[in-house]
Amino acid sequence: MERARKWLPQPEIDFACADISYRWASGKGAVLVAVLHFSWVIDGFAKDLEITFRNPLAVLCEDESSGITEAPEELPKCSAKFSQWTHPTLIIENSRWASRYADRKYSENDPRGATITHYFLISMNELLQVINEGEPETRWITPADA
Repeated sequence: MERARKWLPQPEIDFACADISYRWASGKGAVLVAVLHFSWVIDGFAKDLEITFRNPLAVLCEDESSGITEAPEELPKCSAKFSQWTHPTLIIENSRWASRYADRKYSENDPRGATITHYFLISMNELLQVINEGEPETRWITPADA
């Protein structure tokens, strides 16, 4: 059964995210770079989070309110003053979508298949889902750098 859990790429994350931007260019060594715009939230965090996925296998972006894609029923929330909002950085455990990619890429019981992860990034306006092989790189950026 699929289950969402909080992913803390940076320990400070516990507030709502306004929007998500991303760019994915093709070519040798291409990466997917997502920026979660926390600085756009009133009384939120002053910086934005940049996430670099070096091995993206699949990407799906949709308007947060459309609900076309399936998601676990229970999505963890932020705490304190943002407790009504879904936590912006999640991992979907036992993801059927990630399993299909792992099964296509690796033979059964190959431990490398376990490195394929379903990232579920949600803002007040967008949902960005990424199937990635390996751990993405993250860093806080000032809004001027975004």
